[in-house]
Parts: sequence; structure tokens; C-alpha cells
Amino acid sequence: MWSKTRFDPFLMAFRAIALALPLVTGGVAVAQKSARPAAPTLPSTAAPINIDVAATRAELFGTDSARAAVAAAKLGQSRQPGALDALLDGLAMGFVPAVAGPAIDAVAEHRSPVAVDVLLHYARYRNADVRARATLALGYSDDKRAVAAWRAAFSDGDGVVRAAAAKVAAARQDVTSIEPLLVLLKKGDEASAVALAAMASADIARRVAELIGEAPDRLVGECLGAILLSPNLGKEEIYVEIVRAVGKIPGDEAVVALTGFIGATPEKPPRQSRREAQVLYEQRLGGDN
Repeated sequence: MWSKTRFDPFLMAFRAIALALPLVTGGVAVAQKSARPAAPTLPSTAAPINIDVAATRAELFGTDSARAAVAAAKLGQSRQPGALDALLDGLAMGFVPAVAGPAIDAVAEHRSPVAVDVLLHYARYRNADVRARATLALGYSDDKRAVAAWRAAFSDGDGVVRAAAAKVAAARQDVTSIEPLLVLLKKGDEASAVALAAMASADIARRVAELIGEAPDRLVGECLGAILLSPNLGKEEIYVEIVRAVGKIPGDEAVVALTGFIGATPEKPPRQSRREAQVLYEQRLGGDN
């Protein structure tokens, strides 16, 4: 018994979505064990700071990339005259990726419509990490060009950029992104499961369940398991249907999802969905697949 039920009215704050995925913070990359860069975080909402804009601008344009990245972050946190201009001027002239990425994060902190043209340029940049940062920054804008650009990133050849687009879609609760996210889930894109779960609805759960056997079991299990934890899906019958769908996922993925739901759901008041989840869990542990 599936019916369309919205998860939450509009925007779950961008930073809340960012917590769901491993990223970099504050404009300056955190060291990663993997050589593969993770998608950047959405910009923060830190309190503005006062700086020497002229001196910080000089550091931004200097030859030391590390100092320039720090300067970019400071300019992003400042709302003083000239701070945003310094960032846009530098990006227009061109930075190495190690500085361009933090500079884009800093520009996004300003939430300014005048930055859209520069961000659109960097959304097509050769470096994937920089493209991903530009995609996230464009996610704050309602400019039609910006919206078209971050949606186009679903088709980017690099997973880190697609992950950025998925974060924007989840944060904006953009239902038009459901179709491309389902396509990405089927292909095995990690971020798609988190984004779809963030927009949790009975209809999305049904669509994800239809991909059992087509999409990677782990991602389907993670997605359905996360949707099960939403308290806003509607009637109990919806949760029962999702539990039964999880039970069709082969292997340990179903056990993980069922365990999470059972642990998060109180025994009282009694719920059919929890009872069925418990039965399926015990069957799996007993080897009855």
C-alpha cells in the first residue's frame, strides 16, 4: 500500500545534509587517508569576522598556496567591503586548484547573486574537486542558470561532482532530482542513497524497492533502512511495506537495515512493522533467507 507522502516541508538545512557524507570543511581541505578527494561540504554559517581586507587580499594573490587558501577562507567569513570582490577578482584571473576550491567555498559564504557567472565558469573547470565546490555553491542560488548547472552535474563524469549535485538536491528537497538520483542509485553512486533517503517518502521507497536486484544491494539496503527511520511517512501500512521490501534484499544488507529499524523503534506501542522486522531479522540470523 504505497502512497505519496512528503518527508518535510522544503529545505533541511544545507549543513545538516552535509553531515550525512564525508567531506572537507571551512574552505581548507582536511587531510584524507585516501588519495581520492571527497566531495566538499556545503558552506558554513559561521559568524562574520573583521579582517584587514587589503592585507588578506594580498595573501590571496600571493605565491604561497597554503596561505592563499587560508586568506580565501577569511575573506569568505568577512562581510566587509572588498572581501567578496577580492575573491571574485582572483577567480576571474585564475587560481591553481588548491586555491580555487577554497576561494569558491568562500564566495559561497557570501550568498551573492553577483557570483553566479564566476561559479558557472568553475562548474565546467577541469579539476573535479573544483567543479564539485562550484556545484555546491550554485546550490544556494535560485538563478535559473545556477539551478540548471547543478542539475547538469548529475551527468558529470566524476563521482565527486555527482555527489555534490546529490547534496544540493537533498538540501533543497528538489523532487525533480528524484529520477536522476534513481538512475545514479542503479549505477552504484554512493551519494544517491543518502540524497533519496533525505527526501524520504512512500513513493521514493517504492521506487527504490523496485531496484532490488538491479541496483547494488548495499545501497538499496542503506536507502530503505534510512527511509524507514523517518517518522513522517504516514500510515503504518507504509512502514510494513518497506520492511517487507527490505526483507527481499539478499545478504547482510537487509540485516543491517532491519537492525537499525528495530533498535530505533520502541516496543510500545506495538507496531506491525517492528514485529515483522523482528521476524525477518530472526529468520536471517537463523539462516532462513
